[in-house]
Amino acid sequence: FSSLSNMNTDQYIHSKNIPKIIEGMLGQLFERQPEDPLGFMLRHLLAQTPQGLLTALELATHEASAKGQSGHTFNEQEQSLFARLGSFFTSTSKVSSPAPIHRITTSIERQNHLAETPNMLFQKFREAGRAPDMYSKLVRSKKAAEMLLEVALNLTTSTTDNSDVLIGQIMAGSANLLEADRCTFFLVEGDELVSQMALGEKKIRIPIGTGLAGHVARTGDNINIPDAWADNRFNRKVDLETGYRTKSILCMPVKFEGDVVAVAQLLNKTNGPFTDEDESLFEAFSTFAGVCIRSHQLYQNAVYQTKRNEIFVSLLTELSSTDIRDIDTVVDTIIDNITELLKADRCTLFLIDKERHELVSKIASNTGPAEIRVAIGQGLAGHVAVHGQTLNVKDAYQDSRFSRETDLRMGYTTHTILAMPIRDSQNRIVAVTQVINKKDGTFTSEDEDMLSYFSLFAGIALSNARLYQFVLKSGDEAMRLFNMAAPTLKRTRSDVGLQSPNFSGLIPSSLEINQFMELELTAGELESVSLSTFNPHLYSLHTKNHNKVVPLIVEIFRKMDFIDKYQIDLAVLHQFLIVTKKKYRRVPYHSITHAFDVFQTMHIYLHTYNIKALLTEFDVFTLMLSALLHDIDHMGLNNSFHLRAETPLGVLSAASGAKSVLEVHHCNLSIELLSMPPCNILSGMDDDRAAEVFKHLISNILATDMASHQEILARLKELEEEGYNQDNPEHRSLACALLLKCADISNVTKPFEISRDWGLAMTEEFFFQGDMERKTGVDVTPNFGREQKLELAKSQLGFINAVVAPMLGQMVDTLFPQLAPAHTQLLANRAEWERISRREPPA
Repeated sequence: FSSLSNMNTDQYIHSKNIPKIIEGMLGQLFERQPEDPLGFMLRHLLAQTPQGLLTALELATHEASAKGQSGHTFNEQEQSLFARLGSFFTSTSKVSSPAPIHRITTSIERQNHLAETPNMLFQKFREAGRAPDMYSKLVRSKKAAEMLLEVALNLTTSTTDNSDVLIGQIMAGSANLLEADRCTFFLVEGDELVSQMALGEKKIRIPIGTGLAGHVARTGDNINIPDAWADNRFNRKVDLETGYRTKSILCMPVKFEGDVVAVAQLLNKTNGPFTDEDESLFEAFSTFAGVCIRSHQLYQNAVYQTKRNEIFVSLLTELSSTDIRDIDTVVDTIIDNITELLKADRCTLFLIDKERHELVSKIASNTGPAEIRVAIGQGLAGHVAVHGQTLNVKDAYQDSRFSRETDLRMGYTTHTILAMPIRDSQNRIVAVTQVINKKDGTFTSEDEDMLSYFSLFAGIALSNARLYQFVLKSGDEAMRLFNMAAPTLKRTRSDVGLQSPNFSGLIPSSLEINQFMELELTAGELESVSLSTFNPHLYSLHTKNHNKVVPLIVEIFRKMDFIDKYQIDLAVLHQFLIVTKKKYRRVPYHSITHAFDVFQTMHIYLHTYNIKALLTEFDVFTLMLSALLHDIDHMGLNNSFHLRAETPLGVLSAASGAKSVLEVHHCNLSIELLSMPPCNILSGMDDDRAAEVFKHLISNILATDMASHQEILARLKELEEEGYNQDNPEHRSLACALLLKCADISNVTKPFEISRDWGLAMTEEFFFQGDMERKTGVDVTPNFGREQKLELAKSQLGFINAVVAPMLGQMVDTLFPQLAPAHTQLLANRAEWERISRREPPA
């Protein structure tokens, strides 16, 4: 400067008032915040500084360069100034080394020309990039400040209650602020990190301590990797699978009051690796993000707690105001509330069905079919029903107890499950509740507490349903059936009269009795009725021979010597059989044809196979009578239907907690029928002996309830270990129960064509019940809808494999080897159904 003006540097600066010019320029810079800060500064300086300043600066720069080449030593401040000015002017003049002194004049003239046209200078500056680092930093600092201010305002004033929206704002701000190509944001949830909106992909859950993000969450340290593929901590597998190439990574914590609440992972800075400045910038940004995340979490928790309390109040109000007989509505309300309370996708309540030894869903939210049945002990819900323990499964497909069959059938994918038992006041498990797929991760210990509270209310509701006003009446009825004493029997037999209301109009006239008694059987019929190949379908209600079931039953009575032994009047016997035939309804399967089939099968077991040797004569008589009456007045609708549709029988049974709806009904009608004088084939016995008949009838018929199936088989196992004793009444009672159960389901042990006709009849009755379920507004039982087109082969194989084969095999191997022919036929039928199921031609 002194060479140009004969002044030293300080004198020159003060004489031209340059400090005030710069101070004013900076003030306007921060006030206006222009898009182009450096251009604004140059315009301002050139407009207010002496015109020779630019020339002087360039000349001083070249002179300083020449002095440096001649060996002159500059101090640190002079070196810094020279470096900045040198790069500024040499990049403009395209001179890579200091210009010779004799060319300085030419350079000054060129710069004077540029100074006279500032717009050209600005354009030239942008094109040539005289100070690209300085310009970039100034522009970026301005944008960073603006972005920090904007994001901070958005976050601190946001009223959203949606976590995804909030995290989306933070992610967008992070990526734009640091000029990153991608950003993944992980929230800390317990001992896991949960990704939110990671590139629009599904959420990811990783344990804290795993991977780069996990390491940052655990230590709170920054990780800045300039070359990801050169760093052994980076997993290349994701890049190879997705086709994306990760170059640079910046992974940093978001903290609140010193605790890591989230981790941000930014990928691929657009103009090189992430810098220390980027880390500082994000650290400033994360201060706002941490406060907002924690505030949002506290707000969400407060809302959640309030909503939870509201739901519980609603639930209690609903329970207290709902008729306890309308349990389905109560369960529906509870399930909807618990699904919302736990933020789950679905919820199912399984009631224990002792009739089939199954769990049956009462409500299955949003799952299409409204009823799901699983065997007790099978699957997660079955496991809970057996062991009574709560299961919190974080990955259902990794748990061997989880069955994928329902998912495959429904086209659904189960991820997380929380299953818990529901107990009654006696601490007995009456149901299992199962909550599926928590929407925000996995179920927590707090969710388990919530579900346990729900289970208390559900248990109360289910227990109260069995205690409403009919409980005493139904209890008295059950006691009358099971504990009938001689005085009660005498009164019953004398007070019933000629007809009970249940049998009104069914007593035959003398003419009708004579017509039945005059029916003659052929020699072939007399012989075949004692053979295992006998075909009862020849006497079904659809044939002209259906009335012949009466003389055929009489013939079996003769062959087994019941008529003479128990002094049965033939006319009374015919009246009894005619009324029995009429009381069986015209339904596809459980008609008089089925009763006759079971009766004739029992005759084969006891008489032809000589199993009667294991029993007393009285046991044989009551067992045959039980076979004939075991399904009297069956409506073609199972116990489940009566309970769900709340028929009079179902309501009465549910009131006492009994599930054997039909079996109790059959017992009641059998006693009434045998107590009517016109049909009392027990009149030759004294009252005590007749009472014993009734007790045997009740015991045998109740054993046909599938709810007792597993219990009876377990008792058979115990009997095998103990050893059968014919003198032990309990052993004989169990033998009678097993034989009647076996005869009741023996249709699959008959010659294949006969068995096939029974399968068709049973399928038609399933459809009949499905029609009634639809008509009465209850959920249609799976496979009972006509539109489902149930495959006969599959249904028969399912019944054989699940029920008949295990039971009959155990009976043959233990107490009844005489049943081996039936077991052999069963195996042959199974092989034939398997062939049909495979659609193979006959051998």
